Amino acid sequence: MNRREFLRYSALGGLVLSAASPMALAASRQQLHGMAPAMLPEGGQPLRPLPRINNLSETAGRFHSALTPGPHSVPLGDDLEARLWLYNGKVAPLIEVREGDELDITLINELEQQTTVHWHGVPVPQAQDGVPWDAVAPGESRRYHYTFPEGSAGLHWFHPHPHGVLATQIAHGLAGALLVRPTRDLLPVEVEEHLLVVSDLRLTANGSVAPHTAEDWMNGREGELLLVNGQREPRLDVAPGTTLRLRLINACAGRYLRLRLDEHQLTLIGTDGGLIERPHPLEELLLTPGERADLLVRVSEQAEGRFQLASHPYERGWMGTRPSHLDQVAPLLAIHTLDSGVHPAVALPERLGRVEPLGEPGVQRRVELTEVMPGHGHHDEGHGHAGNMPEAGHAAHGSDSMPHAGGGHGAAHGVDHGAAQAGQGARHGMSETAGRPAVDFLINGRAFGMGEVLFEGQAGEVEEWEVFNNSHMDHPFHVHGTHFQVIATRAADGEWREAPWLAWKDTVNLAPYQRLKLRLVFREPGDWLFHCHIIEHEELGMMATIRVS
Repeated sequence: MNRREFLRYSALGGLVLSAASPMALAASRQQLHGMAPAMLPEGGQPLRPLPRINNLSETAGRFHSALTPGPHSVPLGDDLEARLWLYNGKVAPLIEVREGDELDITLINELEQQTTVHWHGVPVPQAQDGVPWDAVAPGESRRYHYTFPEGSAGLHWFHPHPHGVLATQIAHGLAGALLVRPTRDLLPVEVEEHLLVVSDLRLTANGSVAPHTAEDWMNGREGELLLVNGQREPRLDVAPGTTLRLRLINACAGRYLRLRLDEHQLTLIGTDGGLIERPHPLEELLLTPGERADLLVRVSEQAEGRFQLASHPYERGWMGTRPSHLDQVAPLLAIHTLDSGVHPAVALPERLGRVEPLGEPGVQRRVELTEVMPGHGHHDEGHGHAGNMPEAGHAAHGSDSMPHAGGGHGAAHGVDHGAAQAGQGARHGMSETAGRPAVDFLINGRAFGMGEVLFEGQAGEVEEWEVFNNSHMDHPFHVHGTHFQVIATRAADGEWREAPWLAWKDTVNLAPYQRLKLRLVFREPGDWLFHCHIIEHEELGMMATIRVS
């Protein structure tokens, strides 16, 4: 699809948003970066559904459209606009499909730097994964085309994934939701569903996105303006007793969400990879960058009640100057009950989803996450590096022996995943790289290198990864191309404990010096990334590649 065709489709399908936007409701009297408290619209406006990317196809089972990442001005108040980068001019747009549907999307890059679209959580062929070595240059286009297989139902999302300029693009607002409906929905129709995309922004006094600070790079950026579906503290009005299904995406670069709802219990029914087998009641839920959660809440039977879904303080090992918002409760969504009749409780099916345990592994690997400060060496607990530990059960893949810290084994594979594109990305990102601190975030003692392969594996083979966070701060660990099961966990000074229940995950948090055992199977061949999903840590090197044959 060329630009002329896209403009024609835009006129017919309404792909491009007008100047009005939910962001007009986002800002408040809060202190923004370099911005004095301003008399701007307050929160508390009704929650708006996510704006949709229109389907231009008239054929059932086919979603055909275009995505145009580019600069857009979004009103914040009478005299102020936020200058963001958005897909099709929309804040957190939604693509909705069903299992079995065909997706046919053309990316038309209207940015002044390279970009991609990564379909986070979706089992796609490797060529459709939107990884850095498939970056699309400014003014160019690229087609993404695949079919959603059975078992892919869930709330996923899409975002850029170039290397060198990714943090800038996420900070400017590029992200969207991808909802894959099942062929048959098991939840009762009485359940009221809402999709919630949580993101944050940091703006200067003139409405532009503030540049990264050294603290942003070290910790992962947290914008002071916290948004739900592009709104600040929206309001949801419901009848007393309503059963809500709140489906959340943490689309923030570095912010952790420790979720609680006043006077209510949360019930977890699904994770990154869809529904779990049985509901699990929770007092609170930690949702880290990249993760999704599917929650049920039966709202209080009290009429005219006021309840707040909020993110509470969470200590994740902050380095440098500590911003005040880290120690404050951050409101997300206000739930108000109407003065009306009480809705009865909803009966759930005995089993929600099916999560079959993966079998015994044919391959065992060790993955170690570390950070290195100049003159300080590794921030570790002195247990040595994963690269020094042999991998049991891996004789068939001898080239996968763990490299020693700082080793260059991956380069021996001699495959260059687009070094020219990487160089171009670095040039476009010079204003950002200039502010980066001299700190390295590493996997098995190595920073990410375009074209380097850390592991080799076989499609269809069960693997077990022991992931060790050998650092003083939390890291959310994300794997492309598949979902995994967390089968055991070990705290810094504890013993291994079996996971009490299984779920399909693609992103999981590791606290400092925590170890997790993950089981996974790569169904598709290709080069698949795994990395920390704090965007700045990924950019600073905490990413690696497994080649699956």
